[in-house]
Amino acid sequence: MSLTEAQDSDMHSPRSFDRRSNHADRRAFPRYAVDLPAHLTINGASAPCHLVDVSASGALLKTERRLGVGDRISVDLPHCGPTIGTVVRLTPSHVAVSFRGLLVVSKLYEDVAFNA
Repeated sequence: MSLTEAQDSDMHSPRSFDRRSNHADRRAFPRYAVDLPAHLTINGASAPCHLVDVSASGALLKTERRLGVGDRISVDLPHCGPTIGTVVRLTPSHVAVSFRGLLVVSKLYEDVAFNA
């Protein structure tokens, strides 16, 4: 194999993948796995949810409540209290929420890490 063929082959191999193009690596704030029960409220109706991970600017939730992209919700986060956010992404099992302001999530994360 020539040097050019080897370079071309490397460009298409998984190990040459540019990690900066990975969505998770472009986040403005670190995301912390927390695995905690929580509640969300939409249009005055409360529903249980599970906080999968959280950052200063958003969270990933698991809930049985049907939500739509663009829905404004309040999430009652442990150690942070009610936090207003907007649903920005839906998957079959999860809801991604962007918060209006920035959270100080260190207390939430420290308590999870301490109790693990």
